[in-house]
This record gives sequence, structure tokens and C-alpha cells, in this order.
Amino acid sequence: MINGADIYNVLSAVVPLYVAMILAYGSVKWWKIFSPDQCSGINRFVALFAVPLLSFHFISTNNPYAMNLRFIAADSLQKIIILAMLVIWAKVGKSG
Repeated sequence: MINGADIYNVLSAVVPLYVAMILAYGSVKWWKIFSPDQCSGINRFVALFAVPLLSFHFISTNNPYAMNLRFIAADSLQKIIILAMLVIWAKVGKSG
């Protein structure tokens, strides 16, 4: 059963991400802090440096032998299903 501590743990992990996204949206749309050129530069930095380094850090500090095998299998299965659906959509979309 889900208790208050579980909800607190989820919210403490998720709320900072949503606050950052709302502030980023507001800084561009409402407050006009960043221009479109600056947003393009920030996006390029994130795509080329931040995400790859964060991914490397996560992968290098993770112990794959300590992970739940059912979780890995479920994650792999859902990715295969989504990939198959995208392939079918691409083929149907071209002929339609």
C-alpha cells in the first residue's frame, strides 16, 4: 500500500523538475529573459554536453547486477513494443 512517506519521496523528486520547467517556460514566454537565439544555444549545450554527461554518470555509477531483472525485462519489452508501433506507423503513414 502507498503511504505518506512514499508520496513524499515521489513529490520531492518530481516537484523540483516541474518548477524548473515552469521557470524556464516563463523566462521565455512571459518575462522575455531569453531570446530565440539564446534558447537555441542553451538547447545545443544541453543536447551536446549536459545530457550525455548525465547519462554517462548514471550508467557509470549504476550496478547492473543489483538491478531487478523483471524491471529490466519489462523496460526492454515496452521499448521494443514502442519501436514496433513506430515502424508500423511509419509504414502506414507513407502509404496513406
